[in-house]
Amino acid sequence: MIKRLLWVSMFFLMPFLVYGQDEGVFWKITGNGLREPSYLFGTIHLICMEDYHLSDEVVKKIQKADALILEVDMDDPWLALSMMAKMHNEGGEEITDYLTEEEYQETRRLLKERTGTDIEMLKSMRPLMLMSLIYPSLLECETKAYENELLKHAKEKNKEIYGLESIDEQLSIFDRIPLEEQYRSFYEYTGNLEKGKKEFRRLIETYKNEEIALLVKMVSESPEYRDYQDILLDQRNRNWIRPMREFMEKGSVFFAVGAGHLGGKSGIIQLLKSEGYELKRIPTGRPSVANSHSDPPIN
Repeated sequence: MIKRLLWVSMFFLMPFLVYGQDEGVFWKITGNGLREPSYLFGTIHLICMEDYHLSDEVVKKIQKADALILEVDMDDPWLALSMMAKMHNEGGEEITDYLTEEEYQETRRLLKERTGTDIEMLKSMRPLMLMSLIYPSLLECETKAYENELLKHAKEKNKEIYGLESIDEQLSIFDRIPLEEQYRSFYEYTGNLEKGKKEFRRLIETYKNEEIALLVKMVSESPEYRDYQDILLDQRNRNWIRPMREFMEKGSVFFAVGAGHLGGKSGIIQLLKSEGYELKRIPTGRPSVANSHSDPPIN
């Protein structure tokens, strides 16, 4: 449950900006005085097992690196406690403070039908955490998380594990978005889960094709987060550059962050280039999915 909550938090922190850039999810970082190359890998935080692919080249680079750097340190023994402490609204606000009785009962019924969970006792749970209840029925498949698999490979070779931000920092980002908007988005999402399924399928196909610009464009069309690009993306990317530089100056490291963080003028690739680093794309060996970009729009 805790790991599912973490995947969902990272999924909703994907970026929302379109900008011309190189495509690709796996990159070699050199230059700017580095003694050894480091690597940058873009993930999708939840994916169906049948769509999961991790090339031997990626695994080899993880196992050769000195450390694995994720968005948050998933090897932290205090991670579960930190997540539990953030499950409910700090001020005691409840979903019924923001939805009408009719809207609440409709949402409660839909969740009970699709997930078997009655949210009557979870009224003060944060919208992000409530979303985690939906995902098993939304995906309708056995899932894998890239971060979890990368972590396994790193630990097999006794590599150090670090994070670019703490879980408290990551979850506190949502405190800057009004609860009313978050609960309203949650209500609208639960009311149209079929649309959510189609959108997620397109997202996966786009990731498999490593079409970063299209992936970002798709997420950018989400109206509930359109006004929070700087909070959810730009500031976080800029904050990550200094620790990334410090890690790379110590040795060869392997960074793994959400794929959407790579693109855009405020994306990791462009920010690292502006710092003087050279980035070269490495093929992942995944067969492309033909015509994923030609899918009809979802209404």
